[in-house]
Amino acid sequence: MHLPISCVVLLIVTMLEGLSGFGRTAALSPFLNDLCRDLSLSRTQISGAYSFAHLATMFLLPQIGRFFDRVPLPCFLRTFVILFSAAFIGMSSLANGGGPLWLKIGVLGLGYTCIRMSVHSYSIAGRSTIALWFSKRRGAAIGTYTLCTTIIGSAMPSMAYALQQRFSWSRVWFGIGALWFGMWYLCSFAKKPESNCSNIRSDSSPNEPSYRPVLFYFIMITLFFKAFQNTGIALHWMPMCHEFGANAKQVSFCFLPIAAISIGSTFIFGHFFKKIGVELALFLFLIADVGMLCATKMIATTVGLCTFIGFNGLYWGLNHVVATLVLPLLFGVKNIGALHGWAYAFVSFGSSVGSFYFGWMGDHVSYQFGLSLCIAFSLFLLLFLCTIREQIRSIHR
Repeated sequence: MHLPISCVVLLIVTMLEGLSGFGRTAALSPFLNDLCRDLSLSRTQISGAYSFAHLATMFLLPQIGRFFDRVPLPCFLRTFVILFSAAFIGMSSLANGGGPLWLKIGVLGLGYTCIRMSVHSYSIAGRSTIALWFSKRRGAAIGTYTLCTTIIGSAMPSMAYALQQRFSWSRVWFGIGALWFGMWYLCSFAKKPESNCSNIRSDSSPNEPSYRPVLFYFIMITLFFKAFQNTGIALHWMPMCHEFGANAKQVSFCFLPIAAISIGSTFIFGHFFKKIGVELALFLFLIADVGMLCATKMIATTVGLCTFIGFNGLYWGLNHVVATLVLPLLFGVKNIGALHGWAYAFVSFGSSVGSFYFGWMGDHVSYQFGLSLCIAFSLFLLLFLCTIREQIRSIHR
């Protein structure tokens, strides 16, 4: 029995995004000390190259999204397969001596930029594919997609650590780059609906222009804030536990149930999304954000930790729903790649400044105060959502 072409395409982009976990922060981290030793670079210099990659990617992602809209899907995917492979192979060549300081930092910065561009591009392809192919079953599609990418991607950091224990960083990175070229053939089976038929969805026409700017920037700022706080909290998790008097080992185990709740809530809210609607989905997303931030301040207690797990899982599940289902419903799928490109640009920008914000708060004020400001901003977003409720409803009248 042959799989429907829509399922084949979703399977391809799911594999690409999941396996690209080798290029994410947690999988690159095990090689940090080895890079410092072999290249005579400090953690600050290497982190600076990585921060540069985030910022450069932020400016490039809107153009990458437009590139997705304009070219066939195999061409789009193959472009970033090449960049992903070339980045790892190019950075592995530094083991031969590296050259002067500016060259080593430059190669790392360029390599990290290509990797970040590719990882985000696979995400754009995945969510845009769901918007294009699954007009009636987007909830089930995003739930399945999230489940598979989470399971595959979560194994990459431990695999990277195991490889680091047995091989040099240059051999591992060269091997990843060489093997990734195998994805070239897989991309041949990917296509968009409009590439072989007039499969234009009922939600593909643009909505009322007068409502688009306010809604667009509200959602972009909301996604920016999500990445801002999540990256900052993730990077400073250990010192936060120390300041709050929490058991770091106990807290570290909470991410397993968070992932499970996130996957479950993605399926549930995705399935009932049409009944819930855009307004309530955004409202619940921001309520979950406030709850997660408040619970973070109380993780030293059992009740606070359990509350953190529940709200965090709900928050991440709703994030997948908002980013994948709300955008096409509000703005259509005609330029869905560009929309997702802008979304990931704001996410990348949030990630680049969030870690600095929490670092500054931890050094000069306190993490508690930093979280309090985040709670205040999240409440502001809630209030602002109330002022544009009528605009959201008008789109669907």
